[in-house]
Amino acid sequence: MQWILYGATGITGGLITQAALRRGHRPILAGRNADRVRPLAEQHGLPWRAVDLADEKALRGLVGSAALTLLAASPFDSASLRVAYACIDAGTHYLDLANEIPVLEAMYGLQDLASARKVTLLPGAGFGTVAADTLARHVVERLPTADVLDLTIDLYTAGSSPGAKGSTLRALASGAQMRRRGQLTRVGFGSKTAGAVVPPGARTVVTVPSGELAAVYRTTGVPNISVSRPLPLPHLIARAALPALAFVAKSRALQAWVAKGPSNDLPPTESATKSRVWARAADPNGQTALAQLETGEGYAFSAESAVAAVEAVLADPAPGAYSPGALLGPDFALRIAGTRRMDAQVKAEA
Repeated sequence: MQWILYGATGITGGLITQAALRRGHRPILAGRNADRVRPLAEQHGLPWRAVDLADEKALRGLVGSAALTLLAASPFDSASLRVAYACIDAGTHYLDLANEIPVLEAMYGLQDLASARKVTLLPGAGFGTVAADTLARHVVERLPTADVLDLTIDLYTAGSSPGAKGSTLRALASGAQMRRRGQLTRVGFGSKTAGAVVPPGARTVVTVPSGELAAVYRTTGVPNISVSRPLPLPHLIARAALPALAFVAKSRALQAWVAKGPSNDLPPTESATKSRVWARAADPNGQTALAQLETGEGYAFSAESAVAAVEAVLADPAPGAYSPGALLGPDFALRIAGTRRMDAQVKAEA
């Protein structure tokens, strides 16, 4: 079935296009700027459309012309709901690469509306959410009594896009968060949790306000969740420095400058450097379960993951709003070439 890739001219959009072609797809390439979309589509012999997301009528016409739309254009906090509502109106499916807590929470809030229209909504089809959420489901299935889940994400990318940098700044500006007793709770920037894995080569890990806090809770229902990233700094220095970084990140001028800046992207290449995710679950009885997911470069994973998710939704749509782990299952990330998962035994803590 035909599907639309909106945001085809970005870094991730270009990689998704290549992955789609390798898998025999011919998506409609779409974006805001015809002068950028047209040559890309002509290069690959693909259909294309130029539509501004602010034009509601044109947007509804675009998403209504295919069975599914995959949004790869940031900022997702302004684009995702616009495209999702247009898809719901048109009765077509929606996926995106968002990994911001407010975006995912808002999308899950459309559950009843999407179900009534027989539309599948799947935000977070890229690296972080897919890798961490599916691994979290796997670990919790091994320890169903878990009430604590700590995730550590050590992401390797060959470069960075302005959209990714902008999303990171907006997340930093919102402050660090965790889930406690099911509720999103602000914590001090630079905080860490005792159960989070510290990767080899890191000095510490600190909690981050990442979209996995929304996705993993929806998938597993575990009430206490943390998401951490590694740092090469000692913990005390990180705890002192990060609040200042969060304050600077709130600058609208800085966010606008980053969003319009150049990409320092490099084509993903074979590298000894890996992206890794650890999930550690614990229950009130002292039982723990630990698993690690290892894969390659983050942008490449996101492209392959997004196309595989498109295929899954088109093959077997499920009306409603879903997290990746809930819809695609605990083993979905293992479909991505070069990805493997390793378990540690469930054990009682001393």
